[in-house]
Amino acid sequence: MPISELEKKWTGLVFETAAEEMRRLKSIPTERERLKLYGLYKQCIHGDIPNEDIYPIPADEFGQKKYAAWKSHKGANQNRCRIEYIKNSEEMIKRYGRKIIRCKWNSEVWSVDY
Repeated sequence: MPISELEKKWTGLVFETAAEEMRRLKSIPTERERLKLYGLYKQCIHGDIPNEDIYPIPADEFGQKKYAAWKSHKGANQNRCRIEYIKNSEEMIKRYGRKIIRCKWNSEVWSVDY
């Protein structure tokens, strides 16, 4: 498949692939979009955010936003969060496109071909 077609392909993702593909977007998503994905990702991987005595609220502003994003999904089912993460990832690939890079030593695409 030509690179131009791979960059447009956005369906058929699984969670692990979707998480990796978010690093390959051509443009940077909005802060709100990134925080939403962050909260979903943390809920999928780690489950509910620990209590503040175990996991203190960060002092910096962006750290607090990330904390709030994860906390907003507290109690959510991890499988539902995975599905929502995949859905949001597909929308972002559609909106921002993917940056595909060919390997210099063998000319194979360094991206998963779904």
